[in-house]
Amino acid sequence: MVAIVTGASSGLGLSIAELLRSRGTQVIGVSRRASADISGDASKRETAVRAIEAADRLGTIDLLVNCSGAGVFGPAGSYDDDAIATIVNSNLIATINFCELLFPRFKEHGGTIVNVLSTAALIGKANETVYCASKWGARGYGEALKAEAKGTNARIIAVAPGGMNTPFWPEPRPSFMDPVDVAATIVDAIERPVDISEIVITRR
Repeated sequence: MVAIVTGASSGLGLSIAELLRSRGTQVIGVSRRASADISGDASKRETAVRAIEAADRLGTIDLLVNCSGAGVFGPAGSYDDDAIATIVNSNLIATINFCELLFPRFKEHGGTIVNVLSTAALIGKANETVYCASKWGARGYGEALKAEAKGTNARIIAVAPGGMNTPFWPEPRPSFMDPVDVAATIVDAIERPVDISEIVITRR
């Protein structure tokens, strides 16, 4: 398999990329960080094009994991233009960007798209208005993709994890889930020969 994973340089994206590689999948990781296979903003079309070109050189792309994300939190009315753009671009536009380029070929030749959302895509949360809006938007886009994918070779999986102990937060949160455990659940779903369309992962 050949996979593209966005948000691959830290947190859940890194854990997914590492687990896929350990199981024999060739991965092109995308991140703003210079250490990524493809360094750039996942919400920009040219970044997606470069990632796809790099993955195509490895073989047939079978998997896209949209895991880029950003969070800026505060009460409604506290968000400026830059904060809104950061949240919406990372959580929604980046997902749309990569899907728009890969979904048509997956429909024809087969492939799996995993859109990593959040439990914030399922329920509104105080002080997370714009974050919830971006995640609900990404979920809606994915649901529409599922409708278009019926009867084709494309598979769409939505993943809604709860809080994880990752660099997403400014301070460690040891009571939150380990991203390694969440990654294992996601990769297991990808590899299962059954139709799994949505996963909600929360702490016990």
